Amino acid sequence: MRNDEWRLLDLKLSSYAASTSLTSTLLKLKSEEKIPNTLGLFTFERPSACLFYYNDPEKELDLDFCRQKDIEIGRRDTGGSPYWADPGTLIIYFWFNRKQLPGFPETVAEAYRFLIGASAQAISERFGIPAVYRPLNDMEVLGKKVAGHTVTFLGDACRWGSGPQVLKPRMDLMSRALRVPPEKFADKEAKTVEARVTNFEELLGRVPSFEEVKQTYVSALERAMKIQFQREGYSPEEKQLVEEETARIFSEDWLMAMTERRKLGDPLSAEWARGEHALKVPQGPLIRAVVLMDGKIIRNIFLTGSVHCVPVQLVEEMEAGIRGLEAEEGVLRRTVEDFFRRPGVQVPNCSPENFVQAILTAAGNAWKRN
Repeated sequence: MRNDEWRLLDLKLSSYAASTSLTSTLLKLKSEEKIPNTLGLFTFERPSACLFYYNDPEKELDLDFCRQKDIEIGRRDTGGSPYWADPGTLIIYFWFNRKQLPGFPETVAEAYRFLIGASAQAISERFGIPAVYRPLNDMEVLGKKVAGHTVTFLGDACRWGSGPQVLKPRMDLMSRALRVPPEKFADKEAKTVEARVTNFEELLGRVPSFEEVKQTYVSALERAMKIQFQREGYSPEEKQLVEEETARIFSEDWLMAMTERRKLGDPLSAEWARGEHALKVPQGPLIRAVVLMDGKIIRNIFLTGSVHCVPVQLVEEMEAGIRGLEAEEGVLRRTVEDFFRRPGVQVPNCSPENFVQAILTAAGNAWKRN
């Protein structure tokens, strides 16, 4: 396959949650240059709700409702907000070596702008609707979200994901399955999930075919990156590795890793005062800080939300660096800034000050309750 000919996978999977084993496996293989640059187009047989790395499932999903309605739950290995996908959703993934594309952005934030911008332009031209990029990682039409996105860097490999809603979603299920905190809407006109999202069927006033939406994305990426896609299948090695990864991504240890009980234990049995605060960064992530305070000392801390960061474990490492510190602005700022200054670290549309503010407010709430 020539350098300007990239592989295209077009698959129907059981659910978006089930696709997480594939997306993580292909990113690892691409970082090791064991697979060609690849575009994946995925549709699904059943609905699912997918957590991202720093989402607390007990706070951001109605787990009982999901079980009752047979809504499959998954968890991704990158930053973002919980995402709904059903048989009306098209999920697009793109695994490639970013160093092979002259001029491709070096930062996650600019990669979002480049890739979403190219897709929005193609959708506007093809369907006659005013699709635009909205920072950090959304595509909007007339102020409503029509697709969410992720970008992950692993070495020279980049994985880009897009989730356009082609047909009307099962809003009766989606609005119950996702527990969207009110802070999430702080920088948006819409204040509910129903008011925030839209879909191609609603925008066009007709039922679009998945094929025309797929072809629009394929054409947009071919034009933006000066490449061509060739339809191919899995290799036997890829198939085996994906099957092996599936057991891990559906394990209780992986799905529930970011619950407060697992991270902090039972705070009610501790002598320390608990405080919590959620902060929405304008055109950036939601940061939720939970702290256990022993006087002025942060004995334990748990940071969740929709933070996008490179490396993905950065926020967990930051937690470890903060435990045992005094909840004092200067101390916290110096500590968090040290993490942000590490070589290769990226936390798009988010600053050390945002984390410090969330942590200090949580500490203040703990003192008020003590």
